[in-house]
Amino acid sequence: MEMEMDSKTGSRNLFELIYGVLFDPASTFRGLADSPPFRDSVAILLILTIANALTGFIFFRATLADFPGFGYGVPDPGPWLLIPVVLLALIFTSLKYFLYGAVLHLLAESWGGRGTPKGTLTVYALAALPGIFLIPFELIMKLFNFPEAAVAVLGLITGLAVLVWGVVLLVVGLREVHHFRTDEAALTVFTPPAALIFLMIIFFVIIAVFAGAFAAATGL
Repeated sequence: MEMEMDSKTGSRNLFELIYGVLFDPASTFRGLADSPPFRDSVAILLILTIANALTGFIFFRATLADFPGFGYGVPDPGPWLLIPVVLLALIFTSLKYFLYGAVLHLLAESWGGRGTPKGTLTVYALAALPGIFLIPFELIMKLFNFPEAAVAVLGLITGLAVLVWGVVLLVVGLREVHHFRTDEAALTVFTPPAALIFLMIIFFVIIAVFAGAFAAATGL
């Protein structure tokens, strides 16, 4: 079945795009490499952001309602707080999307990638699709009133699975859009977090050195 990869796709083609990215990513990203559906991918990312923000706020408010003194000693974050929560989520997601997307594209080019910025941003947005499964997971946990320990363990497992799935989609997508090897796509994806971890280690080493020097100088 052939998909029309442009911003004028109908709902059926949009569903095919989502299904293809989740369950047949290599051929789907390969098919959209020449004409990436940038606007559709951004729309999917923003809708997913709004849905997760709404779900998180509703469940936070429901959890807070179980505390003694809710509405008295414990303030009630009423529905009026929903709009700023959603707006902040959209602003944060948009900033992260364009800034990190730009970093990914520069790294992809440095590894010999031949894709376009629009292609990189499209892949980055669509790689967030596994997050859609967090919403039904949270619904099931709340509706069946799972114990807190079980929720914590299952939440960790689900979150890790979604994270790994998203990283795999990002690697596969960048590989197909930029027409380079899997190892080059993986280096593009893992270089930013590796650099961040390295800088954090350097920071803590410097803090430890200064703390040790201060303790030696003061006799502590």
